[in-house]
Order: sequence, then structure tokens, then C-alpha cells
Amino acid sequence: MSVVIPFLNHKVLFVTGATGFLAKGLVGKILCHAPDVGRIYLMVRPQRRGGGKPISAEDRLQREILQSSAFARLRAELGDRFDAVMLEKVIAVPSDLTQDHLGMDAETYTRLTREVDIVINSAANVVFDAPLDMALAQNTLGARRVVEFAKACRDAVLVHVSTAYVNGRQKRVISEDAPVPDQTVAQQMGNGRAPDYSLDSEIEDILAYSLEVEASSRSPERFAEFTRLLDRQDRGKRVTAHRREHQLEALRQRWVRERMVARGIKRGRELGWHDSYSFTKAMGEQMVAKTRGDLPTVIVRPSIIESSLSDPEPGWLEGLKVADPLIVHYGKGRLTDFPARPEAVLDVIPVDIIINVIIGVLPSIRANADLKVYHVTTSAKNPVTVGEVVQHVYEYFVNNPMRDRDGKPIAVTPWTYPTLSQFRRKLRYKYLLPLKILQWALDWVPIGNVSKQKRHLSILNATLENTLALTDIYGSYISLDCVFQNDNMNRLFDSMDAEDKEIFNCDVSRIDWPVYVKDIHIPGLQRHVLKTGV
Repeated sequence: MSVVIPFLNHKVLFVTGATGFLAKGLVGKILCHAPDVGRIYLMVRPQRRGGGKPISAEDRLQREILQSSAFARLRAELGDRFDAVMLEKVIAVPSDLTQDHLGMDAETYTRLTREVDIVINSAANVVFDAPLDMALAQNTLGARRVVEFAKACRDAVLVHVSTAYVNGRQKRVISEDAPVPDQTVAQQMGNGRAPDYSLDSEIEDILAYSLEVEASSRSPERFAEFTRLLDRQDRGKRVTAHRREHQLEALRQRWVRERMVARGIKRGRELGWHDSYSFTKAMGEQMVAKTRGDLPTVIVRPSIIESSLSDPEPGWLEGLKVADPLIVHYGKGRLTDFPARPEAVLDVIPVDIIINVIIGVLPSIRANADLKVYHVTTSAKNPVTVGEVVQHVYEYFVNNPMRDRDGKPIAVTPWTYPTLSQFRRKLRYKYLLPLKILQWALDWVPIGNVSKQKRHLSILNATLENTLALTDIYGSYISLDCVFQNDNMNRLFDSMDAEDKEIFNCDVSRIDWPVYVKDIHIPGLQRHVLKTGV
């Protein structure tokens, strides 16, 4: 008999990151299998459309969450009752992770702290090359605010969703150790040249640097620089003063963003992490450990999250995840090689297994006074290599080629593995350099109306720059020499009764990699993201 489902009965949950892929699947699964759950509050940030018209949290709940295919099974089961049940069970809370008290008014905040039993923090900025200040606001300071909320609740437990890549560049077997505040991966690896670091000081330094860059972007020197760039860009065009003002502001914001992105990558790597994402997520874990007090808490660390294995359907996916841009570029004939080690283990985990762990740990959180970490990973128990995955992708597209604009099949060739320097050299000198020269010529040589050609070159340049950026963004993730120990997840599965093992199955040994890649993941990617109807 299930232990998990009775535990969820009449419980009130608060879930952050509610418009995200993971949270949608989580909420859908809970409502499917625990219909007597009390209520699920979803943290949803109000937005504005391009024209400035507001989009309320309730609007986003209806359009972005409940319309998701994560709820298709539930919608089919409930039929005409779906809307009424959702109205009773699921409530959007206008809130913002980057604001004090999560951006809630005092009355709402107090009311929720009286009701909530379970807090699940799945909110994050998951862009690997995000500006450092934005990543800090969501992944680190946001985590602190969620802990503050959970501690204010009358008797809540907290699940904090992190990432296995907080372990940075560590090698070999990586254990499920709890985070240690004020310690970096570089220090853990025994690097005698590791920079000094403390969590609080690092936060202060990032915030101070952000203010410094913002102020510099508004200096007369920067304004003159942006003006000269626009003069060249707008040569021969009639541009209104209003348009000119917007162009200048866009250049200023881009200048700020570029510096904050570079700072995040540089500082993250100095301290032993990969980028601003893994850096600030690790800081978020340290913040949880430092501020939770006696709040019953677990940290769930998934590896590379991809489409579902079976629930809510095989191949369910929303948006391009880590490996997907490479798969799409390859299937379209745009990417025939990539700098990676074919023998490196690629730690991929289907999203529904992560969801099963998050739900499955809930009844046992309170039994552990210590902060417990769950690696939700495959490398220790069911590893698959980069080369094996690439071969499965190749075989899929040989038998199921994508089509070009004329409807003709796009042929793929076996993937090759150049060194990083070889790959970058080919892109820079064979493609980017000739393109830059042609763009320069169109900027400076008066040969009539060249706007169409310039737009085409701009798109091509962006594609090449994006491909080059993939090596920096993804290279370290697909070339790691490590195995993530996942004993806690294995023990969780072994401790479940037969019913919970079936419903909340987190046994990664059941993943058949050729079947998953060729019959589940790529068809799901094409069906849900590319919309090709496969």
C-alpha cells in the first residue's frame, strides 16, 4: 500500500518556478495520483506583453501551465470537471523570487505561512551564460528568500532543487555531500592557488560590480561610443529621434549584459565551477545550508534534464534542453562535429524520474535532522557515453531525416570529434572571418540598397556565433570525467512499497538508452518543441 499518496492527502504545497518544465510535470503528477491533496499554491510572476499590457499571474496559470501537455492526461480523466477541480486545487500567487517576502503583499504572505505544509523550490535561472547579477538574484538570493518563507510557515518541510553540476570540475566519484558554506570547488580540489572566498563577501562583490558596470554604461565616454556605433549602423537610413533613443538604450543594455556574462564565466571558473549557472546554484545551496536552521530540508541535484521516460507520456518535453540544440543542428545538417570526448559519460536524466524523487522523499524529510542530498543521476548505475548517444542520434536521422524548405531529406554524416582548438579555428577562419569582411564591405561601400543582404548576413553571423558559443557553454558538461554517486536515490527506491515503486519509479537502471534516444526523446523533441508532428 502506498505511503506517499496518503502523506500528500490534505497537504498544502507551495511551488516556485511554476511556469517551468519541471514544476509543470510535478504538479500534474501530484494531481493525477493524489487527488485528495489539499491545495497547491504556485508562485507565478506577473509579466507585461510587448505593448506594455499586463499579464496577470492567473492569466499565466491558465495559458502557460494548465494548457501544458503535462496536464493532458488529467484533463482527459476529469473531462468536464477539469476546470472546476483546477480552480479548487491550484492557485496562482502573484510573486517574485527576486523581491523581499517573495514579492507578496503582507496579508498573502502571512496567510500562506499559516497554510503551507510543503515548500518545493524549483525556480532557477537555468541559462548557463546568464549575466551574473541576474543569476545571483534568482539562484542565490532567491533561495534565501524561499528558506525564509519556509521557516515562517507553521511546520513546513523544504525540497530545494539544485543541480549535480554544483560539484563543478571535480573528477572521479562525487559523493552526495551536503554543501559547505564559504567553500569553493577549487578549494575542495586542493588547488593551492584557489582565490579567497566567503559567501557573504562574494555576494557583496557581485552586487558592487553590477552597480559599477551600470554606472559606467551611462558615462559620457560610453554614450559617445554607442553613438559612433549607431552612426555607422544607421548610415544612409532615416531614423527618428524616438527610434534613435531606443537603439542607444539597447546598445547600453547589451554592453552591460556582455560584461556581467563575462564576469560570471570568469569568476565561476576561477572558483572551480563551469559558469555563472553552476556557480550561483552552488552559492544557493550554501545559502540554504547556512540559513535553514532546524528547517527539515533536502536538496535534490539532477544532472542534465531531458524528456520524460514515461510520465505524463514518453518523450514529453517543453523547450530545448541542454543536448537538444546540438541534436537539432545536427539533424538539419548544420553541425557535423563538436569538440567532445566520445568516451566521456553523458549524465542525462529523464524529467519524470526527478519528479518521482522529489515526491518520493516527502514523507521522510522530517526524519533527518541533517541536510540530505539526493543526486538524481545515471552515471553511477546506468552510464551512457557521448559516443553512444551520438551514434543513436545518427541512426535515428539516417532512418528519419529532417526536411529542408523544399521538402527534401537532409542527409547526415557520422559525427567527428575535433579538438576544441581545431573546431574553433575552422569556424573562425573558414566561416566567420569571410563573413565579417563581407559585412564590413556592406557597411562602408556604397553599392545601393543592401539592407536585405545585411539582414541575411546578420542572421548567418548570429548562427555561427551561437555555434561557437556552444563550445564554451556545453563543452565542459559533455566532457566531464566524473561519476555522480546516487546511493540515496537508490535507497529511496529500495525502501518504497510495491505501489509507490510503480507510481514513483526512480530506478534509473530501467532506462534502455537506444530506445530512449531513438524512440522516445527525439520523437518527443520533434513533436513537442519542433512541432513537426512526429
